[in-house]
Amino acid sequence: MKKIIGFTLVVAIFSMAACADKPAEVKKEVIVVPAAPVVIVKDPPEKSTTIVLDKNGVKVVAKKIDVTVKKQ
Repeated sequence: MKKIIGFTLVVAIFSMAACADKPAEVKKEVIVVPAAPVVIVKDPPEKSTTIVLDKNGVKVVAKKIDVTVKKQ
């Protein structure tokens, strides 16, 4: 019985010692770089979408717009 109590005490002491150790804190440095602004070079055409409403229904015609994004 004394061996079981002694073993339990030793295990409890070792587990408390293991949990008491705090890991070393790691400090990280963060550098924030702002993104470059986006510039619109070309305006879209005046009438890119046409909507026609008549007795047969609605007809929608849309033109494609070329969009390019350039990094500065």
